[in-house]
Amino acid sequence: MKKITAVWLLAFIILVGIGLRSWELTARSLWFDEAFSWRLIQFPWATMIERAAADVHPPLYYIVLKTWGTIFGTSLFALRFFSVLAAGATLALAYLFTAYAFRTRAAGLLAAALLALAGFQIQFAQEARMYTLGTALALLSSWLLLHALRARPERLSWWLGYGVATAAFAGIHYYALFSIAAQVLFIIVYLCIATRGRIGEILQWRLTWYTGLAGIVSLSLYAIWIPTFLRQNAQVQDAYWIPKIGGWSIPDTAYRMLMPTPGIPPHQGALAITVALLPLAAVLLGWLLLGLTDRNPQRRSRDASWLVVLSGLIPFLCSIGVSLFTQSLYQDRFFVFAHVYIIIGLAALLWRVRPRPLALGLIIVTLAGFGAATYLFWQELNITARPGAHAAARAVFSERQESEAVVVSSPFVFFAIDHYAQEEFMSRGVPKLYTEDSNLLHFAGGPILKEEDIVGPVVFQAADPSSLWVVDTTGFGGVPLVLPSPWVKVSQQNFLEVFGYQGEVIVSRYRRQ
Repeated sequence: MKKITAVWLLAFIILVGIGLRSWELTARSLWFDEAFSWRLIQFPWATMIERAAADVHPPLYYIVLKTWGTIFGTSLFALRFFSVLAAGATLALAYLFTAYAFRTRAAGLLAAALLALAGFQIQFAQEARMYTLGTALALLSSWLLLHALRARPERLSWWLGYGVATAAFAGIHYYALFSIAAQVLFIIVYLCIATRGRIGEILQWRLTWYTGLAGIVSLSLYAIWIPTFLRQNAQVQDAYWIPKIGGWSIPDTAYRMLMPTPGIPPHQGALAITVALLPLAAVLLGWLLLGLTDRNPQRRSRDASWLVVLSGLIPFLCSIGVSLFTQSLYQDRFFVFAHVYIIIGLAALLWRVRPRPLALGLIIVTLAGFGAATYLFWQELNITARPGAHAAARAVFSERQESEAVVVSSPFVFFAIDHYAQEEFMSRGVPKLYTEDSNLLHFAGGPILKEEDIVGPVVFQAADPSSLWVVDTTGFGGVPLVLPSPWVKVSQQNFLEVFGYQGEVIVSRYRRQ
């Protein structure tokens, strides 16, 4: 395939990918994690870093997002569109990495096309979080690593670029450390195989020293954050919200990666269990075939095959190990970085199929399957019928009188309501979080809570106003607030959120009798 043809096809794929991710971009209401991103970047730079340190994530995403917000604003569309653009960069890097790794532009285009249609990637590209920026950096670091290993003569510039990319990747999300561990393991195996395990040759090889220098660069850039990382890790060990890993955790993740669903896949009945386990079996078999097959011995790509396999497998093994022996960290969305390598591995396998007509047929079926799975996923979400916090905020601020207080009973919906109050209804400082204890845990928004956000029981004892609004949520274990006498509920509206764990947002208006 000619380069100019590949460029035009890639541009088309990226436009399709961005279009799919931009479709009804603001239809789903802002949820807690995204509201955390929005609220954190409202603080001055130094305060933002300080408050990010009190949370459980590194700060680079927030630094980049605050820069973006300074230029383009902090509306819901602006915040989410940054993730969409990062997803576009992911598609471009998927092409670059795959085309270079497997020495064929066609495989690169197929990998980009599959990722463009993948519902698992689309879901997280529509959130104001760090996931798509992380996938872009994951692929960039792998692309630089392969260039560094294959360059002859060895070039220090590739290794320096790789060191900077891994430091940036680690600064986005701590699950990046599992992906980097896969790359480090790959480098060690590569050096041992290339030198047949001879220690003397390994130590004399310039590539070894360049590798070490890349590691020094990466650690040097990241070193300033390591003490904070250790404090955050201790905080996670003390209190965290992720449930214990179970027997169905891994099959469910594999299922959602290939056939996304907002609910839990069926676990009852022989057929249901088989269907739930098939994606996991397919992924494991795909990794095995990818690592053991190479149909083009004249232009070997086995190094790339094993880099893809390890980059998809090691994050799972690391997460499972940590979750079993320390604090559970196993969460579907954290594997979005590993997911890109699963899709790239699938693209490489499909392109290796012979004869070519059979490969073309399988590619068409796979692309159609990805598209159909994504379509069914969005139909299942039914976002327009589940307006959640956005509709709740509209119900309050379109009818609220200026003197009426707005009390939110849960931090898991308060920051979203506050976002809409400020960004859409120009009511800064109006919603207040009701709590008798202002010491919120880090996973409940403690790092972004301000003293002026809090209101206690005194709000119900004041003589004025004679009416107020209360916003509750049944999600995240929330319990609706019960107001004391003489307050009487005069109206109530319920708004479903998209995902089951978010429950519904309840808007109530009270009058004092």
